[in-house]
Amino acid sequence: MRYADVTIKSVADLLRALKKQSTPGQLVWFRGQSVSTWSLVPSLARNAKHLKAESALLKRFMQNAVPHLDRPPVNEWEWMFMMQHHRAPTRLLDWSEGPLTALYFAVSEDKHSRRDAAVWCLDPIALNSDEARIDFPFPNEVPAFGIDKVLNSYLPSLVEEAPNVMNAVAIVGPRNTARMVAQLGVFTVNHRDHKPIEALGKAKHVWRWVIPSASKKNLQQELSSLGYTPLTLFPELDRVADLAKELLK
Repeated sequence: MRYADVTIKSVADLLRALKKQSTPGQLVWFRGQSVSTWSLVPSLARNAKHLKAESALLKRFMQNAVPHLDRPPVNEWEWMFMMQHHRAPTRLLDWSEGPLTALYFAVSEDKHSRRDAAVWCLDPIALNSDEARIDFPFPNEVPAFGIDKVLNSYLPSLVEEAPNVMNAVAIVGPRNTARMVAQLGVFTVNHRDHKPIEALGKAKHVWRWVIPSASKKNLQQELSSLGYTPLTLFPELDRVADLAKELLK
């Protein structure tokens, strides 16, 4: 990895690590994981048998989702992102442009409270240039689905037909839901090779901040003081209800 692991016990520790390991104007994406040993692999690729079912999953989701939608997706990418939004297995992996958002996801699951967590940091430009071999004239440009044809071979309908196997690539798309806006959502998407992102090449595009289990409760409190609550990151009525119920505790 680009840097050795850094231990994070407070928001102040995170800010110090961020200042030390990034420069102004540099793109860095973040992903919080409740368990530090989990690899950076999308949900569909966590079981090899499920990869063959991607087309069937997409068709079943499309078949049953339409009656519940005011505006159905207009292309395959939009369907894929909608599946990800509703937690159906895909080749997408969620990231955020906000380090505190990633920290929230790393420490918020009580069922993993006794295990160390991690915030993964990704240089999307390095991943795309060094591993996916995708470059743009403007140095900080990231490919966008529906715009850049280089991403077409990553579509479910075309991925198996692509002549070459490609590595995971960092991508952006329209933030067309309140949740994506709140979470500053961005993504990586796998091709046919489902090697963990941290195992690609020399892994100079990725590094990790480790959160000891004993520090999770303190970090939850610090994030809450900074306004990072379930409603902040999931601006939906269910979360409004959850927040109201906290008054009874």
